[in-house]
Amino acid sequence: MSLFKAGRKQNEKLNRKRSKSGPKGTIIPSKTSRRDYEDEDIDSDEELEKEQQKQPEIDDEVATLETTQDKRIRLAKQYLRQVQEEEQERDDYADESELASGMARTLKQSFLSATGRSHRTLGGKYTGYDLNKAVSFHWKKQRLSPTCCTLAKDDAFLYVGCKSGWVVRWDIKSKQRTSYFQAKNNAIHSVAVSHDMKYLVVADGTEEIKVLDGISLIQLNTLKGHSKPVTGVVFRQNSYQLFSCSADRTVKVWSLDEMVYIETLYGHQSQISGIDALSLERVVTSGGMDQTIRIWKVAEESQLVFNSITEDFSAVKFVSNDLFVSGSVEGSFSLWSSGKKKPLHRIKLAHGQQDAGHPNWISAVGVLVNSDIVASGSCDGTVRVWKLTNKRHTIQPLLQVPVEGFVNAIEFTNDGRFLVVAVGQEHRLGRWWTLRNTKNQVLLIPLSIE
Repeated sequence: MSLFKAGRKQNEKLNRKRSKSGPKGTIIPSKTSRRDYEDEDIDSDEELEKEQQKQPEIDDEVATLETTQDKRIRLAKQYLRQVQEEEQERDDYADESELASGMARTLKQSFLSATGRSHRTLGGKYTGYDLNKAVSFHWKKQRLSPTCCTLAKDDAFLYVGCKSGWVVRWDIKSKQRTSYFQAKNNAIHSVAVSHDMKYLVVADGTEEIKVLDGISLIQLNTLKGHSKPVTGVVFRQNSYQLFSCSADRTVKVWSLDEMVYIETLYGHQSQISGIDALSLERVVTSGGMDQTIRIWKVAEESQLVFNSITEDFSAVKFVSNDLFVSGSVEGSFSLWSSGKKKPLHRIKLAHGQQDAGHPNWISAVGVLVNSDIVASGSCDGTVRVWKLTNKRHTIQPLLQVPVEGFVNAIEFTNDGRFLVVAVGQEHRLGRWWTLRNTKNQVLLIPLSIE
């Protein structure tokens, strides 16, 4: 008998055995229990109701066991739903193909912005400014210098904080106050608004962070954890993740989804003077007198330290995820890359000096995110707008906008057509001297673009 025939007979015997015993891996019950076995595959209505009643409990247990990766996936799905709803609101009569293309454009733009690849070249399009059409936002109760300001994502509302402890929400189109909040006679150090205006967070000169409703400015909560006054707050773009810095030399991470503290980042050796964040889980901070700038990679639990210049850094802002600018007490304005220890370009005495050996220190920096436009301010009576050239490796002068007083904050509208400047009689951090002829106000200055 050949080997192949013998093999066939053995396979036939094995198959006959399997056909008698049922499919592989299946246990056939005895005759006495066959009815019970068959009934196990059928659930009665009562059993289904019991399972449905148990489901919320199971969901709660799963929620508590949610991992960081699961949460990111959940938030991504939530963001996709939000994009779809926004596109649908833009055109309620759009067909599916138009809606899909709109979502694709939005998601592409969000991706390019998140990765820092969205780059608007505007430096060659600016031709000037129009101070005659500038709008002044001022309220008599904000009698002391404005210290900080921020714009809503759609540029429709402006939030302003001042040394007299008031925070005001302005409707830019109507130029009217819509709501206000008063701290307990403390200077407002920083404000930040979430992407949907659900929350406004306020650093009011205490160790606490006040969480307000972004529309009514009614206080909703208080975040406690810092041991010294909070000096800066910023939201991660399109999220409720909040970063704060303090005179206690730490950076703290919070989640306003649950109103909870997440973690503390250590490294600075002096009071932190500035903080900023974009869409990635990265934070850039200026360490003041410790003469360092740091980028914190929160997810990787690491940090990059930039200390090649021995200056006291007073302000810092991201241009993109890999580029940022800084201003110092020594008066220099610098452009940095996260991949290099030394600045790409540095302009010494960017705003001149009062007299020999006493430079005008940079009190504020501003950026038009993911573009080639940046700005700096001091007390020399001029806000300087710069453009980044040579593949965004070099800083060149673009505009000099006359603004009398201490420039305490600078913002650009998203389209780059307006410059927002908080200017006052005193520096936002102290009262070393006062410029009496200056008006405490926030200016909305039109910029001319071809």
